[in-house]
Amino acid sequence: MGVSRRRGSLAAFWCLGLLGGLARVAGTHYRYLWRGCYPCHLGQVGYPVSAGDQRPDVDECLMHNGGCHHRCVNTPGSYLCECKFGFRLHADGRTCLAINSCAVGNGGCQHDCVQLTVTQHRCQCRPEFQLQEDGKRCVRRNPCADRNGGCMHTCQALRGLAHCECHVGYRLAADRKACEDVDECATGLAQCAHSCLNTHGSFKCVCFTGFELGADGRQCYRIEMEIVNSCEANNGGCSHGCSHSSGGPLCTCPGGYELDEDQKTCVDWFDAMTRKLSPVTPNALCPKPGGG
Repeated sequence: MGVSRRRGSLAAFWCLGLLGGLARVAGTHYRYLWRGCYPCHLGQVGYPVSAGDQRPDVDECLMHNGGCHHRCVNTPGSYLCECKFGFRLHADGRTCLAINSCAVGNGGCQHDCVQLTVTQHRCQCRPEFQLQEDGKRCVRRNPCADRNGGCMHTCQALRGLAHCECHVGYRLAADRKACEDVDECATGLAQCAHSCLNTHGSFKCVCFTGFELGADGRQCYRIEMEIVNSCEANNGGCSHGCSHSSGGPLCTCPGGYELDEDQKTCVDWFDAMTRKLSPVTPNALCPKPGGG
């Protein structure tokens, strides 16, 4: 029994010595459990070499951070190194190498990611888009919101671009932004009957003397004085016939009558003659034709 134990101890020490030498080369230690060798990190120190050995696990991270560049995480019988965000672990299992932030998920940018330093970046939107407050998302920009899109009059947003338009009577200039007056008189758009006067953004038709502009603003009509028939009211004051003239009503009488002195009343021709002659020869009156 004693010989067996001595042989087991010698085998254990032999195994530990052999694998300990390998550990200095490979960086890995092993422990021996009676009939076999099992790998473990620094297990020669942290784990028992026999079933009765109850030595506690050694926290390798307590000494020089376990040789880790960033974080050291202790595990039962071993440890491992971890890197901060934006870094990756080197093949040596200890060193952390910086990762370009844009290389990870495009830096969280919706459109373009611009690398500033190894760990810093900024998001950038395409020309027709605008970066939001979160610094990542992009929304389509209204080009007319910025100084009316550069348009002089009206700005229309079409497919993310500003398109300028002009008010009636104007047209776009060569730069497609400014508006210039259209001379409707020179181009014949006015279609005035007589003469045309161009104004800013419009025009005005003008008529010759003695004419006035019609309701359509283009045609010209001769000015006529309003004609009032002087005979319409009370027959112009005439007792018989009435004729309108520029001087007023002209009264006329039928046959056998003549106008009295008022030039309106018609009196019998014979009576009129009698009145005219009676002051001169009162007894020289002839009887009326037909007796009496």
